[in-house]
Amino acid sequence: MADWLLIPMCPTPNGRLHIGHGAGPYLRADAIARALRRDGHTAAVITGTDAYENWVLAATGPDRTPEQTCRHYHGGIGHDLHALGVELDHWIDPLAPQHRAAYRRLHEDVFDTLRARGAARRTVESIPVGVDSGRPLLGVWIAGRCPTCDAPAAGNTCTACSDHFHPDELRQPHSRLTDEPIRWRHHPSWFAYPDDPDAIIDRLRDTGLPEHFLTVPRNYLRRATARIRLTQPGTWGITSDAQPAGTVLSNTYYAYSLYCGHLHHGRAHDNAFAPNSTSTVVGLFGTDNSIAGLIAPHILAAPAGFKPFDHTVINHMVHFEGRKCSTSKQHGIWISDLIDNTSITTDELRYPLAQLPLDHHIGDIDTTTLTTRINELRTWQTQKLAPTLSASHETTLGATELDLITSSLDQQRRHLTPPHIDLAAATAVAREWMFNPPPATSHPHQATTWLAGTALLTAPILPQLAETLWTALSLGQQPLQIDALHNEPIRPDTSALQSATQCKALAASEITRYVRRT
Repeated sequence: MADWLLIPMCPTPNGRLHIGHGAGPYLRADAIARALRRDGHTAAVITGTDAYENWVLAATGPDRTPEQTCRHYHGGIGHDLHALGVELDHWIDPLAPQHRAAYRRLHEDVFDTLRARGAARRTVESIPVGVDSGRPLLGVWIAGRCPTCDAPAAGNTCTACSDHFHPDELRQPHSRLTDEPIRWRHHPSWFAYPDDPDAIIDRLRDTGLPEHFLTVPRNYLRRATARIRLTQPGTWGITSDAQPAGTVLSNTYYAYSLYCGHLHHGRAHDNAFAPNSTSTVVGLFGTDNSIAGLIAPHILAAPAGFKPFDHTVINHMVHFEGRKCSTSKQHGIWISDLIDNTSITTDELRYPLAQLPLDHHIGDIDTTTLTTRINELRTWQTQKLAPTLSASHETTLGATELDLITSSLDQQRRHLTPPHIDLAAATAVAREWMFNPPPATSHPHQATTWLAGTALLTAPILPQLAETLWTALSLGQQPLQIDALHNEPIRPDTSALQSATQCKALAASEITRYVRRT
């Protein structure tokens, strides 16, 4: 059995999570981890908020400091992930007393090592500065048009084409949060550069990354300006004794992941990213973080004394009613609005989100689709699940029944084992078992077989249902594993799911009142 560490992209604590966030790396990480544990592996999910990202500054106010803003949204985002059923082994706040010093020290150690080994170079770059404020305009402060696809873009990435760019490459740049004009000044910053772009692409391909996800990093590496930022001008960020005032260390996703790798092993001078580590480490992120998640690890890892991600899982964006879900534009539906204020359960929200084909292309969802799929699950519970549980009785499954369940588990496993992830296809395998063919309630032994298979196949996607059903079958072992069915009597409790299966249809108005549109 293997040890897995899954690290979904660290969210910025500048707002709560919407369904676009939830449907992407977080739902995937949780589903993959549950599937791996079902197969007998150990699997941890570790992430935290990206407190040193300067997009935090846009969420501050006259009565709330950046630190207070981070603390506020760190708690809120943690609540949102829990509401979506995402189980985390560590939820990191880099500003918290138990993390602050160690987190800063790791970043300084990585930077010092890169400099000492000649992998970091000091380069003078052109930086936009606000004429009125004198503020360097990077990250949250700058906007313009993408140099690749000409779509509106802010910061250093394009959510339309996934490109990554430097400040002087942005077209029609302007101050994003003020009307002040900009001027340009030269500023020395530290960067790490690719030593062999073709070798990086080959290594990414060797990890099993699908070919269509290689286009963005390949195009980026062809540029003369391909590089990974290690420092930047500004006052909000990771300070370093080696940098002058007004310069901070860049908070790369890879360095954040190294800190997660340290926590996973829990020992000083040990890390899941060590070259000799037996842990399989997986990074999960959206297409707009392709350079941060694919290129940066392969530039930084070896000279820093670590390995890059063993695998990466990338998802496309979620659109709500034809437009990308967005915190800054307040467009979409927020997780807490649905789970905290409506009758929608964790499983019911996961069910439609897991069916979005984000492993292949952009997924679009609207209130009608959400309502229809949630009601499909509710109808299934009342019309199929409850009658089948009532028809089941104590029995022991034989080889034929176990082989039937195992066949579907094998099919689903192919979609939930990195690097080959297709959450929608994995959900389709579960749905095929759930809906076709209908359980034969006139044959109690078949009914019990169907219930056991339903629990195992829904475990990664609908964990509340799976665990409740597993308990109803008097199978107490956690996590859910097929080995628990071998030569063990199953004793269904026909009353166990009564409350869970008595639910009325969801009205679309329950959702529409919480929709935010721009």
